[in-house]
Amino acid sequence: MRAVLARACGRAGWLGAVTGLAVALAVGLTGAAAPPAGAAAPGSAPWAPTAPKAAAGSCGTAAGPFTVQGTQVLAGNGLAFVSYGTTVPGLQFLDWRSFAQTDLDKIEATARYWCANTVRLQLNQDNLVSPDGTGLNRAYLTAIETEVTAAEQHHLVVVLNDNTEFGPPAVSRAQKGPTPATEVFWKELAAVYGHDPQVIFDLFNEPRAYSPGMPPAQVWQLWHDGGVFRGVSYPFGLAELARYVRSTLGAQNLFWIEGPNLASSFAGMVSQGALLKVSGVVYSVHHPAGLHDAASWDAGFGYLVTTGAGPVVNGEWTNYEPAPDTGSPAPHSYCWQDAPVTVPAYLKYLAAHGIGLNVYQLQPGYMIKSYRDMSVPSTINAATWSCQPGREPQPGQGAGSLVLAWFRQQNGQPA
Repeated sequence: MRAVLARACGRAGWLGAVTGLAVALAVGLTGAAAPPAGAAAPGSAPWAPTAPKAAAGSCGTAAGPFTVQGTQVLAGNGLAFVSYGTTVPGLQFLDWRSFAQTDLDKIEATARYWCANTVRLQLNQDNLVSPDGTGLNRAYLTAIETEVTAAEQHHLVVVLNDNTEFGPPAVSRAQKGPTPATEVFWKELAAVYGHDPQVIFDLFNEPRAYSPGMPPAQVWQLWHDGGVFRGVSYPFGLAELARYVRSTLGAQNLFWIEGPNLASSFAGMVSQGALLKVSGVVYSVHHPAGLHDAASWDAGFGYLVTTGAGPVVNGEWTNYEPAPDTGSPAPHSYCWQDAPVTVPAYLKYLAAHGIGLNVYQLQPGYMIKSYRDMSVPSTINAATWSCQPGREPQPGQGAGSLVLAWFRQQNGQPA
């Protein structure tokens, strides 16, 4: 997740202003509840939340090992596994110790209240193995193990994500793609979790060796094979990293592989010959680029499913109003001005294509209203929703209620 979100991750600042706000669920939405995955008729009304099917304790869980068959991920029992979950980001920060209890609370809330089957833990490569990959912080490894154990005790699938954005500034600016230290990071984690059937490896967070206007061939070459970007040499790309973790380290885990330009799109990957040849790969998109409609989603990632290229997950996504006191809008991909209509449509699109969703994150003003009770989601009021911080008659809104209802509909089980 980009730094604009990370700076708001603490409990200080504007979060107190939104805590406990009573905001209404989106109004004016049209359409009935979504049919089962794959059954949505073209041109039908956007998905809208219905009364939850499942209370806490009656939601689906999944157990590995996970394998890829065509465009589906299969669980250990041979049934399709679609990930529904949240991201827990405390371990990605330099002051990770201060987030320890909050992370555990979020893991528990994900399992107990959010009808999720997955939790994604964002880790910091530099925290574990140092910027040059020559050390091992055993206290930090223990913290990872504590959170993984807590999640597995709650019967959650655990995604371990390698994030390089929050190391020392001079280092993190230069880590826009995998480096030899990334291989060391996964060598240490594969030794612990490489044969854990409940753990997924998300190999590199939001690759950033990209600049606007870059030709597609260069985008995909940098992503796939590495190269020189802004004076920094990346000796390999995601293809070699995946081969190293799978073949050299012998990791048996499912892989989530994120696309270029902050994982915003996979447009052009097939035409540029950049599909990975390693087994067990799911392509993970974040905060989709472009317009908020089916044509844009098809071009950005949905085509991978419809053409049989491979399975897709939305590995990180959110929609929330920016804090009213920031003076600047949230990135357009984090706050959709048309969210009251397009968020339900997006959720319906994901369901129709068998694509799971991992939201960022259980934090006041994003997916929840308050840390006091993480079961109470944020909401969107169509009459007052705004992506302009100075024009928010009802600040603190977010897509939590829509997501929670969708998780319950997709992952709920009859009582």
